[in-house]
Order: sequence, then C-alpha cells, then structure tokens
Amino acid sequence: MHDRISDAADWQTDRRRVLKTISGLAVTGGIAGCAGGGGGGGSEGGGEGEGESPAATDTPTATTMPTPITFGTPNAAAAGVSPRVVRDQGLVSDDEIDLSLEFGPPPELFTKIQGRAIESSTFPVISGARLAHQGGDVRLLQPVARSFNSIIARKGVGLSSVEDLRETTLGSMPRNTAPFTHFALLLALEGMDHENFEFQFGPPPVLFGQMKKGELDAMIGVEPFSTRLLATDEYREFFVFNDRWNERRGTDMPLVEVATYQSTIDQKRAAFDTFLTGLLEAGQYIQDNKRTVFESYTDMLGLQTDSQVDLAIERISPIYPTEFATELRESGKEVVRLAAEEGLLESEPDVDELFVDPRSG
Repeated sequence: MHDRISDAADWQTDRRRVLKTISGLAVTGGIAGCAGGGGGGGSEGGGEGEGESPAATDTPTATTMPTPITFGTPNAAAAGVSPRVVRDQGLVSDDEIDLSLEFGPPPELFTKIQGRAIESSTFPVISGARLAHQGGDVRLLQPVARSFNSIIARKGVGLSSVEDLRETTLGSMPRNTAPFTHFALLLALEGMDHENFEFQFGPPPVLFGQMKKGELDAMIGVEPFSTRLLATDEYREFFVFNDRWNERRGTDMPLVEVATYQSTIDQKRAAFDTFLTGLLEAGQYIQDNKRTVFESYTDMLGLQTDSQVDLAIERISPIYPTEFATELRESGKEVVRLAAEEGLLESEPDVDELFVDPRSG
C-alpha cells in the first residue's frame, strides 16, 4: 500500500485538463462577509508582504504566478484526509494555486496559526472561538469534518455507559481541545459535571499506546485510533458524540473548519474560493472512491489490516461534507454559544464575525 492516490476516475483527468485550459482566465467573485480586516498574515512558502499589491494574487491571469497557500493539516488523523486528496488528485489547478500542506499535531497547528507561522489550517470551531477571544481576526470559512469522537472502553472491565466512567481514569486530549470541550459540553447538557470525572491528558498516539498496554481502560476516541482499537474486537464504543448531539439538537456535531485570517482573505480572496471548492470536491471524491482512498492512505492512518481498512471506510468516510454544510455550520455556532454559557470558553465571540459564509454576496 502506498501514500498517494493514483487517478481513480476518468473524470478527474479530464477535469485537470479543463483547469489547465481555463486557469489563465480571471477568477471573479469572492468570499463574502469579509470586507475590512487587519494587517497582513504570515505564511510559509510564499505570500504577499504589506507593501505588495493584492491584485497579483486576487485575480490570476495567464501572466501571473499561482497564488501560494500553505494549509495546515493534522498528521495521522482523519481530518487530514480531504486536504491530501485535494493535493494528490489535483482538485485545484497548480497554475492557479501553489498549495503546500503543513503537517503536525493539532496543538502545534493551533500555535502556528496563532503566531501566523502558517496562514490557514483545519481548525476546531472551539479553537477558533478561543483564538478570537485573544483578539485575532481569525475566520472560519467552511466545515471540513463533523464529529467522530466517542468513548472507547476495554471490554470486560465494567464500562458500558458514561456514568460508569466516574469509576475509572479517562484518557483525553488536553482541556483546551475540541474532544475534551465537546465531552464536557455534552455532559452538561445531560445534567452532569465533567469535574466529577478523572482525566489523564495526552496526545492521541500516547493514549492509544496506553490503551493497548492496559494502562488505561477508556479514552475519548479520535480517528483513526478509535477504528484501530475497535477492529481488534477487544474494545467497545459508547457515548458517540455526534449521536448524542443529534438526539438533543437535531443536527450533526461539528469538529473542524477551514481557518484563516481576515487579512489573508483580503489578499487571496479568489484563491481561497477555489481551495474551498476543492475541499468539497475532495469530500465527493472520497464518497465515490472510498476503498481507493483508504487503501492509499493506510500508512498515514496507521491501518495495518484489511479489517481496519474495512472499518475505517464504514466509520470515517461519512464525515466529510460534499457541499457547503449549512446545518453543520449553524451547529458550530451553537456549540460555541453553549460552551460559553457553560463556562467552557472564556467568553462568547461574535459568531457572525467568526463564521464567514463564502457563498453570500
């Protein structure tokens, strides 16, 4: 198995030829609701400085260079699949966009966005709210994936409900991350207090290793580690976040969106429109080529057996939007509002400023 996808559909080859043909044409339209903005955002691998004209990147022509976009995406994580598909399947023309993917664990990507070491990234809605509280002009542009978190517990240790977790230590990513915050919010909605639970914090690979060694009996699962544990048939899953949120709110629970800065949007408006479209096309490509995609990214996802691949296709492939997910976007706003009400955020940001709708205008 290999790490990059070969062309799996004739339409994709034809599409790239069309993109090559039309990439010299001016790109019109743009991300709406984005007028104004602060100073220029930094990026690795290219981008305009404050003294350069934004016209050089906002409207590509046959004589201009492609607009550089550096996009952060988590390594060894399900949320990182669709950006890789955009790159590997050429879903944006390289005559129009010079796309570089920056890989790292989510906390590292948060720090890089915070310090403007990269200009854009997959980003949990909760992290966007926290960064907005710090005064940055961060914007969330489009849902990338819905929630895939749940409780994964070892069989045979008497853990089958969230109430049972009071009797054990629960592995979790740190308190400022989406999995922990979403768990605490769901508990609050069901009349429970997360402070009554004992946690051990760490990154997913470490928690996964502790589960395998028997040092932990339960963790807040993240993909693909949940799939890798469940495929052994030694663990059970309960308290599925998306299901619990759906039962109470009637919509899917959000996880990550595309984040960038208002100043970056102002400089690279057309390029980001194109990139966002590419991510939605990646969601459709995944739906149309599930097995090809997951067999191609086995190394990145750590999938080592056919049963793990089969389970990943079943569990992970549905999380990627194939069109702008309006309900998921509104659900993201509700998560931020409710988390602020429950004291899980320092304050509630202006959600209408934080969440930008690229389809308007």
